[in-house]
Amino acid sequence: MNVLFAFMLLFANWYYIPKDSPAVPVKVESIDLKLKSDELAFTFLSLSDGESALIHHGNDEKILINTGGQGTEGELRTLLELYGVNQISAVILTDEELYNKTSLKWLIKNFGIREIIANESALSELKSEKGISDLGFHAWNQNTKQQLFPGLHAEVLYEGSDPGEGMDISFIFKRHRVLFMNSTSPEAKEFLMEKELSNVNIVKLPAFGENGSISEEMIKHLDPQIAILFYRPSIKHDSDLFRLLNDAWVDVYYTRKHGTVTIKFTDVNYELFTIFPGEEFK
Repeated sequence: MNVLFAFMLLFANWYYIPKDSPAVPVKVESIDLKLKSDELAFTFLSLSDGESALIHHGNDEKILINTGGQGTEGELRTLLELYGVNQISAVILTDEELYNKTSLKWLIKNFGIREIIANESALSELKSEKGISDLGFHAWNQNTKQQLFPGLHAEVLYEGSDPGEGMDISFIFKRHRVLFMNSTSPEAKEFLMEKELSNVNIVKLPAFGENGSISEEMIKHLDPQIAILFYRPSIKHDSDLFRLLNDAWVDVYYTRKHGTVTIKFTDVNYELFTIFPGEEFK
């Protein structure tokens, strides 16, 4: 059997499905992305609650985006160990609904996080927290632009603190663009509709896909190739969401259904694979 990525080893607890054999799960023990020095990957972690994503760079540095829901630390550890992660340089906090202090402190203790990136409001609160206050803090505001890794540039398109708002961040790596949408307020939507976003390849959908989180007009405006949807048990996603995305020819990866999603970027293209915990196949 030909496999999508030859770097996967056999193991009984985790599986991925090769592109050329969609019905047959292949067991994996660990994942080595074998990134070259000029390559990058995003991994969208499948958790029982909340969202968290990992950026891997070929220089072996990692950045985590959000912490997942409270009580998911064990799941995070299992997934990070699966990818061979024992050190994380920084964590980006995009929205107060998408991180919690307990998980953040646990990550700092276990993965050596040195820097927290968030908006001014979040940082002012975290700076007084024991176990967090001695880290480096970097405030991002609307229109902040920063190179995170060689070739990877982040830009905060929108940032707000009203209900339904957070940081909407564009990540550009070579010819690829990944958009982390977090804001759902009318003001944020109107603002983003005025932005040139037609070169977005991958969009992380906001608010766990709840009703009204993203409109048909916004989907058409973005015209992405792939949409990522995280899971929160307390939120029922919009019943029309998958239909709207399918009608727009967008491939949807829902972490509750498809598992953890990794997208590896090279100069000219990207490759995607998913992994599942073993119980998915029982």
